[in-house]
Amino acid sequence: MKRAFHFIGIGGIGMSSLARILLEKGEVVSGSDLAATSMTESLCSLGAKISLGQKAENISPAQTVVFSTDIKESNPEFQAAVKLRCEMQHRCGCLLNLMKNKDVLAVGGTHGKTTSSSLLAWVLEVCGFSPSFAIGGIVANFKANGKAGEGSCFVAEADESDGTLARYRSFGAIVTNIGLDHMDHHQTEERLLNCFRTFFSKVQNEAFCFWCGDDKRLQTLNPKGVSYGFHENNRLRVDHFRQVGWTSIFDVVFDGKRFADIEVLLAGEHHALNAAAVFGLSLRLGAQESKIREALKTFKGVARRCEVKGEKNGILFLDDYAHHPTEIRATLKAIRQASPDRRIVAVFQPHRYTRTRDCMGMYGSTFHSADQVIVTDIHAAGESPIPGVEVCHILSELEKNSSVKCRYLPREDLSCKLSKFLEKGDVVVTLGAGNITKVAVETLEAF
Repeated sequence: MKRAFHFIGIGGIGMSSLARILLEKGEVVSGSDLAATSMTESLCSLGAKISLGQKAENISPAQTVVFSTDIKESNPEFQAAVKLRCEMQHRCGCLLNLMKNKDVLAVGGTHGKTTSSSLLAWVLEVCGFSPSFAIGGIVANFKANGKAGEGSCFVAEADESDGTLARYRSFGAIVTNIGLDHMDHHQTEERLLNCFRTFFSKVQNEAFCFWCGDDKRLQTLNPKGVSYGFHENNRLRVDHFRQVGWTSIFDVVFDGKRFADIEVLLAGEHHALNAAAVFGLSLRLGAQESKIREALKTFKGVARRCEVKGEKNGILFLDDYAHHPTEIRATLKAIRQASPDRRIVAVFQPHRYTRTRDCMGMYGSTFHSADQVIVTDIHAAGESPIPGVEVCHILSELEKNSSVKCRYLPREDLSCKLSKFLEKGDVVVTLGAGNITKVAVETLEAF
């Protein structure tokens, strides 16, 4: 018998992946969101019934109501679900139910987990595993962020932002790093580390648990499993890295064997690490080396991860989700290596007042690979302004600690003024988790 699921905020990247899986499994799916998007349109084409606006009348007693951490108890649909005594599932609980009786491969870490989980899902697909997956980004090869596969493996991007990472019980795992992000939830570094400790303790087979041994916080945890990285003491070692244009080429030394000249169409050392972890885990799962190599070379990336948005008048437009200084630094370094002779213009939209406050001291050393930095208004993401947390302080940090040229442009004028500022040969990259993603297309249209 089909079950009925209703998603409050169905258009979100995490919620929509689960809705897609349920639709592919033949369940009845409805949902609501504040506006129509390409995501809601895609779900509607699969059979979902989606309402614009969140109202109590959207809820019926027979539904299982799915909500995320962002949904407040004051939400009218949440209140209606409680009143009607609907079965209610947090997004993580819904995902855990979908993963029952599957070999869960959980990919966690503060930075790089979306790309790593996407790459793992694609490699397993090419290698014939037909995996299910739920990922926080649109995987270009699948044109989707979720899939109900026929095989036994389920690739899940495991989110630490609200602590739900600790709920996963996985067969295998990849953990990329641990950074001091989402501290509005974790409060202290020790609580953040404990979240990862709990996650590692629930990985069922250490032979399939890969963690980045180059990361200092992961080193302090020293979990069981396979450490990977550039350092010689890692069990899986990345060696002889070089970048040719937008392609990373490297060797992997693992289990007493050297696997030479592995290629992945992702620029930067950080992506070589991600690909190496996927390579090692896939080998351990029994995938053929030749098929793994084929998959890595044909991986098309993830939406909003150094995504090419277009080119006009000799200007290349890229868009990237990077919003934490560590991510921004890695992204700009990779772009610089791929385009050593071009002017790089970084257009940054700070994300959340709390994150901007916590990262303020890091911005000065973040943008050194760029030639010009444009900072626009903080994207609040529902937060209230914090006194003293302002864009002018980011610019001050840049001016004090960097030789990079920087300026402020308001968000409402950004596309128009940017189109007049750019020059032939520029590489412009928009950086942030908010509506900065629209700027590339807006600017292309403004020419």
